[in-house]
Amino acid sequence: MTSDLRFAARPLDVVDVPAALELSLDAGVHGVYVHNVLASHQDLGKGVEVLGFFSADGLVGLAYFGPRGNLLVLLRAQLDPHRVARAILDALWHWRIILASAPVVAELVRLGGLEPLVNREQIYYRLTREELQQSTPPAGVSDVRRAEKKDLESLMDAALHLNESDLRVDRWRVDKGWLRRNTKTRIREGTTYVLGPVGNPIAKLDIGSMGPAGAVIEGVYTWRRVRGQGLAGVLISAVAAEVLEDCPQVCLHVAASNAAARRAYDKSGMSPHGVCQLMLRG
Repeated sequence: MTSDLRFAARPLDVVDVPAALELSLDAGVHGVYVHNVLASHQDLGKGVEVLGFFSADGLVGLAYFGPRGNLLVLLRAQLDPHRVARAILDALWHWRIILASAPVVAELVRLGGLEPLVNREQIYYRLTREELQQSTPPAGVSDVRRAEKKDLESLMDAALHLNESDLRVDRWRVDKGWLRRNTKTRIREGTTYVLGPVGNPIAKLDIGSMGPAGAVIEGVYTWRRVRGQGLAGVLISAVAAEVLEDCPQVCLHVAASNAAARRAYDKSGMSPHGVCQLMLRG
């Protein structure tokens, strides 16, 4: 691992978890997902790896390598993006998609000779309990339900469409067996919510993470034939009202250029809270 008198990078150990929890809270909405994982750190080394960045002041950053190929980089100090990117590449841990600062992503692309499928700015949105109480729920929230087994095929099709339209990943590149298992797991765990009749939903979203730092929404999708009716906002409002009974905040991130989705999040009561860079490796 990378090391010198001012900077060192090494795998996070259990004794480092308290400092990592504090760092992830300081990162705001960008750190919610990582904080929830570290809060029950039994997953460290079991498909989940975390690289810590250290200086004379202790832990000043970390890179979370998740089991789905997702990499999140949290930095407390203004670390040299070249050293951070070099340490990530030297770790040789698998990752496919990254959320980090723009300078770190730029260095990863340069040093790794990468040709990204996607490389864009993301906007974080957040909704707290207090903000929810001050908003007026849109009509239709009572129709939101948890996905059922009969929704499986429709949800898989939605995921494939979302990969194509948002991440430029063609259907043939997706592991359909993994997608089916993952979708079944979400249905069984009750973390996918939908609008529409059983077997034929018209809008969906997933809870990607839920824990002491908050809930993370992902996979928001409205079927093309019913877009423009505000269904995503209805779905988010209903799910937020439910999960905010147990979590301090609900958050998500969206492409800065996706004006339609951002309008839906604004209408649901969410507000912008920070930016990051998203890059998907080719």
